[in-house]
Amino acid sequence: MRAESGIFWANTFPHSEEMSTMSHPVTQTLMDRLKKEAEPLHTRLEKLPFFAALSQETLPLASYVNQLRAFATAFGTLEHESATVLEPSVRIVLGLGESRFTHLLRDLCCFDPQMIPEIGAVRRQAEDMAARMRILAIEDPVSLLGYVYALQGTILGNRVHLPDVQRSFKIDSGSGAAFYAGYGAKTDEYWGGFAGLMNSFDAGEEMAGKIAGSAAEAFGFLEGIHAALYPLPAPDAMTFTATSLNPEAGNHPVPAHPHEIAAALAAGRLCRGEFPYFEARYGERGRRFTDSDAAWLASLVGLTPPLIIAQVAWLGSVLASRGMPRVTLERQLYYLHEELVAADRKKQSEYDRLLKAVSWLEQERTRHISEQTCASLCQAFARETDDELGGAMKGTGRLIVSAVGDEKAGIAAAVASLEGWLTDSGRFSAKWCDAVRETVAQARSAAL
Repeated sequence: MRAESGIFWANTFPHSEEMSTMSHPVTQTLMDRLKKEAEPLHTRLEKLPFFAALSQETLPLASYVNQLRAFATAFGTLEHESATVLEPSVRIVLGLGESRFTHLLRDLCCFDPQMIPEIGAVRRQAEDMAARMRILAIEDPVSLLGYVYALQGTILGNRVHLPDVQRSFKIDSGSGAAFYAGYGAKTDEYWGGFAGLMNSFDAGEEMAGKIAGSAAEAFGFLEGIHAALYPLPAPDAMTFTATSLNPEAGNHPVPAHPHEIAAALAAGRLCRGEFPYFEARYGERGRRFTDSDAAWLASLVGLTPPLIIAQVAWLGSVLASRGMPRVTLERQLYYLHEELVAADRKKQSEYDRLLKAVSWLEQERTRHISEQTCASLCQAFARETDDELGGAMKGTGRLIVSAVGDEKAGIAAAVASLEGWLTDSGRFSAKWCDAVRETVAQARSAAL
């Protein structure tokens, strides 16, 4: 007979202190208190239909994917806040272990082809939970530990449900169940370290009470999320949103039609293929933002061309300042137009509005550095870098020249945000770094 099911460790695994002192009672630790106070909350959560359906292998895939999205929103928020929390001891706890957000993104990537819409009630609960964590990170970072306790506790309970997930959806840790697999054989070791860190925190009675209170808040959000996950709502309550493509994207418009979402995702793939720099620098997180940005761009087709250009100009400035020259946006829009027209030729006149923004970006790109000069500089860069390292970094010369054009157009950080990464001696050879610097210098000299 298998162990009691549960996504939370509270009733399935003893704390490290309990294992070492079971015959020698000690003063109640912070983890003991959290476990005791969370037990009734955990029991209530476990009685929700979601877990019964999961155990019986009748849970719809849409419920599972939306659960992963909700946890991605929560863990993504925790990881983001870990870099900004001022309390050192809290920051240490937040930084412990391999990124579970990465596990979730890996899983969600496996289900992208299914085009599963988002459950609105689940998204709203997850966003409210994330907003509360962001407030605590600023106003009361120690209380954030209650949320960490509730969320990180999933690693032990997930282990119980992993076989259910694998059988229900015919997946494994490499094809959609990485979050449930957690740290694998190292799970107990991680949890012992986590418990030790939590118990070493100097929390008096008042502070321990605040942490327990925030843990109860977290369980409340998790209960709301799982209550909304199953049974599934009516189809009209399930839509595509930015967070269904990227848990970190925020709440911005995306197309309502699945074929337009699919076109946006295809455009993102084509753009990343043209510039391998994206994958090398930004990895899976960058892929998600490319997808959500492309979907947002597809939603602009209902606007007039001047408004589309204004929106594209804003996004281009933001991206260029973060290491993504505007030529990448130009190419993404070009691919997006092609994919949209191929998906629905009846709306071509509407989709053609995007070409006005493509033309504007092209004019911006060639205003200071001509196409001929760009081609000459790119050819010279390719010769110095073994054809851009045998194709593994193809298109980099074009990125460099475009960044200089963006700088000349008034985007002050355009070159610095790209050049710093491309000249990292821990990543590239001295020959490559010299070629990057030389191309920047030549492009600046050639710019009008």
